[in-house]
Amino acid sequence: MSSPAGPRRRRKDDLTGVGQVVADRRLTLNLTQAELADLAGVGVSSVRTLETGAHTLTLAVALAVLDALGLVLAVGPRPALDAVPDAVLLRPGTGSR
Repeated sequence: MSSPAGPRRRRKDDLTGVGQVVADRRLTLNLTQAELADLAGVGVSSVRTLETGAHTLTLAVALAVLDALGLVLAVGPRPALDAVPDAVLLRPGTGSR
């Protein structure tokens, strides 16, 4: 959410952070959730689910939405990914139910 004090902060280390990156990118590209869903070949509810950081989305759907936005999912050693300033890192216990 935006706050009167300034722009919203991107939460790192959980699925909410991933959802925030997706929503921010969608808005930067001036896309509605319905337009993004069409581009990704998924339902609007899937876009909403991903943007809220819910834990019920399949990896295939998430990858389709990320691809439509020009984003990627990266897997690699922690030291290398820790050095990426805009990375949202998922770690055990932070992205599970």
